[in-house]
Amino acid sequence: MSELQRPAPLYRQVYTLLRRQILEGKYSPGEVLHESRMAGSLQVSRTPVREALRQLEREGLLVPHGSEKAVTNPGKEEFVDLYTCRMALEKLVAERAARFADGEDIEYMATTISEAREATETEDHAGVLAANTGFHDRMVESAKMPTLERLMDTIRGQILVVRRNLLLTNTEVETAICDEHDTILDAIKNGDIEAAQKNMELHMTNDIKRGIANFEERERNA
Repeated sequence: MSELQRPAPLYRQVYTLLRRQILEGKYSPGEVLHESRMAGSLQVSRTPVREALRQLEREGLLVPHGSEKAVTNPGKEEFVDLYTCRMALEKLVAERAARFADGEDIEYMATTISEAREATETEDHAGVLAANTGFHDRMVESAKMPTLERLMDTIRGQILVVRRNLLLTNTEVETAICDEHDTILDAIKNGDIEAAQKNMELHMTNDIKRGIANFEERERNA
């Protein structure tokens, strides 16, 4: 049990560990997490594992699979629904970022775009994902609206799973995403609320199109 420490509540440690592993891609979408096997590998009883899996299910990262739980694997309609909800929230994030982002926020977001471009050049897809996640997370922080931040956090895990498996497929897509981030940041930097919202809406719309195209390609190759 090298990754777990007894002093903290055990179910919380199991939850934190499994959540990180899911978001890092250790478990693939649709992969079943067997409660008894997880308990055995972590050298804990099944009770904290069961509680951790239930919490991950409430967050939408796991779904029922018979008597077990599986990593969420949204279909095309679920993906579109998720991103439609995300678009509504992200437009508000962009609006408030254009109002309230300070110099440090803008510099941080610019750095993440540079990091994403560097990672794209070396085909470091995990690095691109991390940098792009940092861009959006800092924008949420710069919006300075705790309620909005909590709402974004409720879908953050599902978004990361989707982005890892659907949107970061090649350097052309990754470059396009960096370009879109640049236009959003330019609007925020200029305090142009309308342009920030418009560019964010376009970015989310393009992500939906990219995701649908990926689904359709998988269907053709099935």
